[in-house]
Amino acid sequence: METALIWLCLLLIGLGLLMMVGFGLKNASHRLAGESKMGLAAFALPVLILIVAYFASGDWTSAFVMAAVFTALSGLLALVIAGAKSFFS
Repeated sequence: METALIWLCLLLIGLGLLMMVGFGLKNASHRLAGESKMGLAAFALPVLILIVAYFASGDWTSAFVMAAVFTALSGLLALVIAGAKSFFS
């Protein structure tokens, strides 16, 4: 029974990831049509961070963890900078 539940959870995680990629690519295609290239680069940045982390560590597990931590910390830093900019303006 536990094995079936584990496979069910893995299937749901995989479907969720596929949906995120699919909707992300759909949104990126709209950005290609008319918006700035900076918005499009925001989609490619996590993949670039993952590749750099893989070459730095040599292990996919460590690379995914390092990429997730770096992406979260850079997002937090961007929020702090944007908040400070609007606070002092």
